[in-house]
Amino acid sequence: MKTVFFILALTLQATTNFAQRNVGDFLQLQSKPEIYYVKKAQSQIKIDGKDDEIAWSRASWTNAFKDIEGGNKPDPELETRVKMLWDNENFYLFAKLEEPHINGYLKQKDTIIYHDNDFELFLKPNLQSAEYIEIEVNALNTIMDLLMTKPYRFGGKANLNWDTKDIQSAVYHSGTINNPTDKDNFWTVEMKIPVKSLKYFGEGNQIRVNEVWKINFSRVQWHYDITDQGYVKRKDTTGKLLAEENWVWSPIGLINMHYPERWGHIKFVEQDNQKFLDEQFLALEKAAWNIFYLQQLYRHANKRYATSLSELSKLYPEINALRKHYSFLFSNANNFYRLEIKSKALPDLKTTIDNQGNIYF
Repeated sequence: MKTVFFILALTLQATTNFAQRNVGDFLQLQSKPEIYYVKKAQSQIKIDGKDDEIAWSRASWTNAFKDIEGGNKPDPELETRVKMLWDNENFYLFAKLEEPHINGYLKQKDTIIYHDNDFELFLKPNLQSAEYIEIEVNALNTIMDLLMTKPYRFGGKANLNWDTKDIQSAVYHSGTINNPTDKDNFWTVEMKIPVKSLKYFGEGNQIRVNEVWKINFSRVQWHYDITDQGYVKRKDTTGKLLAEENWVWSPIGLINMHYPERWGHIKFVEQDNQKFLDEQFLALEKAAWNIFYLQQLYRHANKRYATSLSELSKLYPEINALRKHYSFLFSNANNFYRLEIKSKALPDLKTTIDNQGNIYF
């Protein structure tokens, strides 16, 4: 029953958040998503929550996590970083979470793990498909995994019957768990995820060199008081639980992880000096989503979608700068639009996006 209420609450929240409320919200979604180059593992990795293998020593750490809203929000009080590796059949990740008071209580698989402090992975291996995977884990190594058909705000459903087949995970504690009488250092999460469990629509069972995925990581951190009963979640003066902290690798701009277009990108490489070659693609993708966000605002104000860039520029004049690089074709009907965007410099570079966030390249 708890799961049903959880999904209903998320669906209702997503419905109210479908459109940005104002241009200020739109501007919050302008930070550049993070990029990470995943090196290929050159030796075996044992999934034990430790990164003492030679393979891990050659993997670089991500930037430290930031507040999910990004912008001018304070840096998190505790550091969180991730590193990643790959081989032909598997994706590996290792996360280190600084924590003076390691705690965790949920032990049943597929319970809602973020009711504990947790680490979360959001993974979208297929850029052309709406589906993505969410995996949550706490300091007891209890896993919740689900498949999203598409983001909640577009009517997506969470399939909690989904299992990431043959996933291996382990945690390690530098300290003691659920012991408020001492001070701990950190806890870690290590995962090995078979590619065959991620490419579920026949895209193949191996990672290809230079393949690009969308990905993000989140850390949910509750406020606790130490009492005679142990760790107790802190409440405000009205008796309501204080809201949790949400720290992420690639900031979203608002408190909602289910904006996959705002996640970071990873690219699987074999050489340290390989670079991202598709900045033009990233720029086109950003242009498409910026127009999508502005279309939401325009419809809220005018009861219809805009039919040209000129109309959208009344909300945000800077959007006109896109004319220098792209041509636009709006196809509108009642309560619907479809937009085609083509690069002027690269004729084969184009995309379409519609009012439901369906995007195709």
